[in-house]
Amino acid sequence: MQRDLSQAAEIQRRMLPAQAPEIAGTDLAGFNAACRTVGGDYYDFFPYHDGRVGMALGDVSGKGMPASLMMMALHARVQVLAEDPGDLAAFMTRLNKATCAQCPSNRFITFFFCVLDTATGELTFANAGHNPPILVRASGEAQMLEGGGPVLGILPIAPYGEQRVHLDPGDMLVLYSDGVTEANNTAYDEYGEDRFIEVLKRYREAPATAIVDAVTADLSEFAAGAPQADDITLVVAKRV
Repeated sequence: MQRDLSQAAEIQRRMLPAQAPEIAGTDLAGFNAACRTVGGDYYDFFPYHDGRVGMALGDVSGKGMPASLMMMALHARVQVLAEDPGDLAAFMTRLNKATCAQCPSNRFITFFFCVLDTATGELTFANAGHNPPILVRASGEAQMLEGGGPVLGILPIAPYGEQRVHLDPGDMLVLYSDGVTEANNTAYDEYGEDRFIEVLKRYREAPATAIVDAVTADLSEFAAGAPQADDITLVVAKRV
């Protein structure tokens, strides 16, 4: 038992939520709440010397210590590959092959990675079976960034693609784990995408940290004290 607690503490120390970097032209914020002592969600930011910024969000199947150990291994691989991600389809292919080599047969990881050019507003991204991020325009229009390849850790030769979209000043990108949309209340109703998007639209002119706070406050009000079965992770990136 003592060994398990020590291992959990070490995982928590290594997997502390990433601090959002200060980058001209972008307002960033992130949030993570594990449903157990240690969680299986992960997010990170990668500022580059040319003003671009990379963002990652992953979710390991399962909960507790096994999921946390897998996420810690993924974190280490992403740290290496994200130093120079290049084409994101190739980036995701390499990450998947490395994950398949060490992933138990009953586990997999959903993962999203993107790079935002803060000068031009161009966003390149690749998705491995993760929830489609939400792009909320300054006008209030919202769209899901659909598309991508399968989850990490199942098929070593799985195909992935790089996609692109443009963010104008005032637009924001929202990454999230399914712990957000699948959060439940005492009646076992799910929070859902529609309510989530409405909160994002309502607070779209606020700073990124305030948007995160608004979503987590609305989630807490909705749940009304009901215990959650999944980790909750959220990243907000606004172009300013």
